[in-house]
Parts: sequence; C-alpha cells; structure tokens
Amino acid sequence: MLFQDSNASELRVTPDRVILECEDLYDADVKGLYGFMIHVLDRENDVITIVQGNTLDQQSCERRLKAVGKVLAEGKEIYIAGRGDLNKTDANSREEYLFQKRGPFRSRGRTLGFVAIANENGLCYDAYSGFQENACPPEPFPFWNGKSGQ
Repeated sequence: MLFQDSNASELRVTPDRVILECEDLYDADVKGLYGFMIHVLDRENDVITIVQGNTLDQQSCERRLKAVGKVLAEGKEIYIAGRGDLNKTDANSREEYLFQKRGPFRSRGRTLGFVAIANENGLCYDAYSGFQENACPPEPFPFWNGKSGQ
C-alpha cells in the first residue's frame, strides 16, 4: 500500500496479483446489469475488491475489462487508486478468488470504490474519463507523478 487515509487508498501491486471481473448482477425485474470489479491480492495474501460505483450493461463492462486489462498487460508495476477505508472488514465474508499463478485466497470483505489504475509506463485509466490525457489520476491521488513508489 502506498497511501491510506479514512477515505482513500493507493495500492501498488504486480499484475499477477490482480483479477478482473464483470459480475452479472442478476435481478428478477431488470436484466443485463453488470458490476465491474478488480480483485487485488495484498502483501498479507488477503483479497481487496475494488468496485465500479455504478452498474453497467454487459458491453460497457467488457469494454472496461479490456481497457484495464491493457494497463495490466503493458506494465510490471500497477498502481490502483480507490475510495474507502481498508481497515473496515466483514467477518462474515467467505468469498474466495483464484489467482492464476498464486492459487486460491479468501477475502475479508475489504472493498474500495474504483477511481483509477495505472502502470509504471504512464498508461492510466480513470473510472470516469477513461484514457483521457491529463485527467488520470484525478486529484487528490498523486500516484502517477513520474516518480511512483519513490
């Protein structure tokens, strides 16, 4: 973790510690709602889930999955900005996630709202503006300033 206060967190991980997901949010009345999520395996081998704040249609969720996948594929060091407090856990959480090169790991229910993701090469995707130049990362997140992690 690079930074945390009561409302924001910045994480630094390697791509093998990240899983992307478009979850079908099945609703009996409204079909076709999806939730975009990034699952991150932290240093303590606990899973943190970063969620998109709004629901998406399947096509929009898959576009986001592809865009964030590009950031992961083109980097060796990944920076993620999220809103929320990582100290809050859910003792009832029993979710388990399979990380391809690392195996299965459980979540303690820690979640953040997705803000942005970047790699050490400067490729940055913002949850609100996409790949728009000079918009990523948004204030007050300083993680991509040309000196990330230093």
